[in-house]
Amino acid sequence: MRTTVVVTLFIVVIIALEVPPLLTRGACDAEFERARQGFHEARSALLTPGSAQAFLNAQRLSFVVLSHDRCEAGRPRDVDLCPDGPLIWGLVPVHNRICRFYRDDSIRFQLAFNERAQLVRIQTDMRPVQLLRIPYLGDVGFAR
Repeated sequence: MRTTVVVTLFIVVIIALEVPPLLTRGACDAEFERARQGFHEARSALLTPGSAQAFLNAQRLSFVVLSHDRCEAGRPRDVDLCPDGPLIWGLVPVHNRICRFYRDDSIRFQLAFNERAQLVRIQTDMRPVQLLRIPYLGDVGFAR
């Protein structure tokens, strides 16, 4: 009897931990899309490293400015290719608690500039959606 109660309680706890990410109804994707769209809409304020830093400071976002040499010497984990000029690399905090816990705690951004200090690339990244595979039902998006 006691074993049955313990096993049942264990199963209930596991299910309770797995349910919240299934109930986000796209909130994580929407938060990522808002951040991505915000950077693209503010492109005119991000055209040079100085104006980009002023914009990011006004938005109270944490960021680091890396020269080309420093980027090549110690590339951040999300940077595939260092630009010819400075790179501004930073984080946008994720506000949704479920998304922060089950998917990613921040949205990473990169503003890449060429050797003439002109913006050449805006990139935003967040950990991808995890799929929960259920036999006969297919894939269910986890913390979407």
